[in-house]
Amino acid sequence: MGKLFKILGSLLAVVVVLVVAAIIILPMVIDPNDYKGEIISQVKEQTGRDLTIDGDLKLSVFPWLGVDIGGLSLSNAKGFGDKPFAVVNSAAVRVKLMPLLSKQLEVDTIGLDGLVLNLAKAKNGTTNWDDLANGGEKAAEGESKPKGGPGLEGFVIGGVDINNANISWDDASTGQSYSIDQFFLKTGAISQGSPVSLELGAQLQSKEPELKAKMKLDGTVSLEEAAKRILIKGLNLQVDATSPLFKQGAMSLNLAADVGLTMDGQSLTVDGLTVTSDALKLTGNLKGSNLAEKPAFSGSLNLAELNLREWLASQGLAVPETADPEVLTRVGASLELATKGDVTQLNKLVIGLDDTKINGSASLKGAAIGFALDVDTINLDRYLPPVKETPKATGETAGAGRKATGDEPLLPIEMLRSLNLNGTLKIGQMIINKLTAKQVEVTLKASKGKINLDQKIGAFYQGSFSGRVDLDVAGKTPLMRVENQAKDIQAGPLLKDLIAKDKFDGKGNFQAKLQTNGNSVNAIKRGLNGDLSFRFEDGSVKGFNLAQMIREGKAKLKGEKLPASDTPAQTDFSEMSGSAVIKQGIVNNQDLLAKSPYLRVTGAGQVNLVAETLDYIVKTVIVSTAAGQGGEGLEELQGVPIPVKLTGPYAAPKYSIDWAQVATGSQKAKLEEKKAEVKQQLDEKKEETKKKLEDKLKSKLKGLFN
Repeated sequence: MGKLFKILGSLLAVVVVLVVAAIIILPMVIDPNDYKGEIISQVKEQTGRDLTIDGDLKLSVFPWLGVDIGGLSLSNAKGFGDKPFAVVNSAAVRVKLMPLLSKQLEVDTIGLDGLVLNLAKAKNGTTNWDDLANGGEKAAEGESKPKGGPGLEGFVIGGVDINNANISWDDASTGQSYSIDQFFLKTGAISQGSPVSLELGAQLQSKEPELKAKMKLDGTVSLEEAAKRILIKGLNLQVDATSPLFKQGAMSLNLAADVGLTMDGQSLTVDGLTVTSDALKLTGNLKGSNLAEKPAFSGSLNLAELNLREWLASQGLAVPETADPEVLTRVGASLELATKGDVTQLNKLVIGLDDTKINGSASLKGAAIGFALDVDTINLDRYLPPVKETPKATGETAGAGRKATGDEPLLPIEMLRSLNLNGTLKIGQMIINKLTAKQVEVTLKASKGKINLDQKIGAFYQGSFSGRVDLDVAGKTPLMRVENQAKDIQAGPLLKDLIAKDKFDGKGNFQAKLQTNGNSVNAIKRGLNGDLSFRFEDGSVKGFNLAQMIREGKAKLKGEKLPASDTPAQTDFSEMSGSAVIKQGIVNNQDLLAKSPYLRVTGAGQVNLVAETLDYIVKTVIVSTAAGQGGEGLEELQGVPIPVKLTGPYAAPKYSIDWAQVATGSQKAKLEEKKAEVKQQLDEKKEETKKKLEDKLKSKLKGLFN
């Protein structure tokens, strides 16, 4: 037995000597650089690319089996220029030899320095790595799958250390280009079942839009074997960006979350998401599935209320000009998010906008936007740009202060053509252009340059309003059709809110069907066609007293001085109605009728919307001379038509009374009155003669029978 042990001991000594000799001799007799040519030819054969190895390959065997690589470069794909596809200054990987004998993998820190990767896409959509991907697929098809064998019982990796990496992306199909500079990745030791610290940083640059961003990410990575997923706890991303897009040139953002990703790369979870940028704070949770084929995401997001105006200014972003500088100071939102493919759905959407609350949902499918929103109350005038007075054009400022001609483009045609919308909007109360509307319902559809807007207002100045606007911008010239109907509207309060002037009053109905074409105020006026009708009751036209105008004209004609009057400068009516036909911007009305207890008014004529002038005749008849608007001083004109001609600009028309026609009418009326009086006298004389004859006849007959 002792002899056997001696033999075994001798054999073991020989083995040890041989191993030691191999460890010492192998690096001396085997030079890995002798295989450069074979490596280069294999790469050429497999990829069609040229591999250049500038530095020396260094081999180590014990206690670490590894290789250190000097400079490497791989040529670009055909058609993408002479710039290399990839360059590496140095790389190193080493595996501890002895633990391999017990199925333990111990890898030293994996190092990579000076990686340069130039990614590109051609105008036809091909990329400079398509050939590598296809080559890999073909090789995979030709190879038989390795048979399963005993796996590792454990592994340890000293870490990953990637320094000074640079990645560029040049997309000729879109003209966009990006670059990632100063990229680094450092990890702690990686071992089975133990968390790993992670630190990553880079600087991103783009030309369109012009942007430079410095970012740093850190966290702790662990492998959950039971769940077959990688978990990054305490992930923290800090981004500091500079760009001319930002008013002050810079913007900062921080993202924190716990991120989980399954080993197959198909599922993702983001818990405890927090995104902050100064006063802005966005929180939520997200889940992703089927990431490799048709990614789908779901989750919830919440934007804490913030002063949006101050935040935009702090980030150097432009603050919208608003009529009210106090708006956009309380903004917040919450929603549930669901995306699948090119469809994104926002459910349970709640937005707080200053004093306004908005609820509803929205969707995005490709470029198509859908929405269903419910707004409680909003004053849109507060959010519109402030009205600025255009300075009068003088010498140096003549170009900047030139008055608008009316031929300037009115509609953003290209933007309207691109709209793809389908939605409904309900508003409890809305103020716009100083008009107040309640119970508002709006339906908007837009596709391929055709836009349809339906609107209903349940409570509009004690009445109601409904309308439809059809706009077609698909062709060269925009076409517009408008249908409006108003019922029981109080015109006085409406005009006071709209133009801040008391010009007209009365309760009325109005309807119109109009169509036009063009993209300027003047073109729309010239192309306007259609018809309209209206009827108002118990109202007045403010600014002039028609009866007083007639009295003044009559007095001037006679050279008399009219005593001062305290009657209001308005013409009352119990009812007013009319209709009009519009052709090429000219409004033709022939049936204006207004009535009051003292006056009857009819009107006919034209209003030229293009020239902004009118040619109109109003005929007034005094039907009663009792004290009042038609009253005293006009007894002579009772029943006589009085024509009042209105001409000139309709903003400030001139009026004149055809007194010759009035006189003729008056003389005719007097003649008719005289004829009636003579006729009455003749009739009375006839009646008297008839009565005398009857009495005389009765007397004779009485004597005959007595």
